[in-house]
Amino acid sequence: MMVDNIWLKWFFVLFYLVMGILLYTGQSMVVMYMMVVGMFLEALYGLVESYIKRKQ
Repeated sequence: MMVDNIWLKWFFVLFYLVMGILLYTGQSMVVMYMMVVGMFLEALYGLVESYIKRKQ
């Protein structure tokens, strides 16, 4: 995981837990959309973090 912030780590753990529960209940399309959102948020956070570190 690219995230260094403990709160964001917990957010993604809970996010993926919800995805697992939805997958278990047969909501695979919702899980696919959530997976796209989760990967996008992680990539966006990593991109913003790299620009912030570059400015310092």
